[in-house]
Order: sequence, then C-alpha cells, then structure tokens
Amino acid sequence: MSSSSGFEAGAALDLDAAPEPDPFTPAEFGAWRGMLRVQATVLRELERALLADHGFGVDAYGVLITLVSAPGGTLTIGELGERRNLSPSGVSRSVDRLAKTGLIERSANPADGRSLLVGLTPQGLARLRAAQVTHHKVVRGLLLDRLSERDLSRLGDLWEKAMPGSVSSPAWPL
Repeated sequence: MSSSSGFEAGAALDLDAAPEPDPFTPAEFGAWRGMLRVQATVLRELERALLADHGFGVDAYGVLITLVSAPGGTLTIGELGERRNLSPSGVSRSVDRLAKTGLIERSANPADGRSLLVGLTPQGLARLRAAQVTHHKVVRGLLLDRLSERDLSRLGDLWEKAMPGSVSSPAWPL
C-alpha cells in the first residue's frame, strides 16, 4: 500500500539517485554541528535552570539583560524588538508578560509621544541580578570551565573572524 506522498514503509530509498548538493567538508560539518549542539545544550539547560530558580526562561532573561545594558536602561519597544530579533507581536507579548509580573514597566517616550519606553523596575533589576548567578553558573559549568583563558580568547577571535561584529559589536543583531 502506498501513500499519496509516495512513501512506502519498508521500501528502500535510493540515496545515490539524489546526492547532497555541495556538501560540507568534514571540517565544516564538525564546526557547524559542534556549534549547534553546544548552543542547544546550553540553552536547554539555561531554560530549565532559569525557570526552576527564577520563574522565567531564556527569552525573558534576554529581554531583561538587553534592557540593563541599554543606555539609560530603557529602549523603545521597537528598539527592544530589533535587539532581541523579535517580531513586533513577539516583543509585545514579551513586554506584556514581564510588565504583568512587575519586572519591567512601560512609559511614554518624552522624545516621541507616540512610542513607549520600556525599562527595568527595581524588582526586575533584583531578579535579573539573581538570575545572572544562575546564568553564569550554567554557562561556566557546561562550556567555559573546560576552556583555558587562551582557548576562550581564541574562540572569541574565531567567532569574530567567522562573523565580524559577533563579539565586538555592543548591540545584537548586527
């Protein structure tokens, strides 16, 4: 019995008939796979630890850390969305959730009466600082503690070489 998709259970697929176009070299594949696995592993554990210890996850942490590092500690919602690489609806949902929990607040932008500024509350700053302890512990335990200072410097240099600005730019995305 065949399905409308053409897939038959147990039928052999002739992979040689459709070879991978321009495949990665073994070195390229190793670098790419390694970066993806490291990122996924660290983010999964960060999400678990932040939720368990602080009641918010990596996305909320990212919003809070972006605000604390912004000039004056505030950004317009649009700027926050750009720096977090979030869609307008995504940043609005994040801001709404964090405002409801009292970690951030919205206020009128004195430079532009149509836009809103978003900033940390004192409670938000305190919760962020506590979460930073967890964040640093997880990242060090899973990744950084295994590397020497020389390794860390070289890794930063390699990321910067692979994507200029990824390490040196104060704002993300580039």
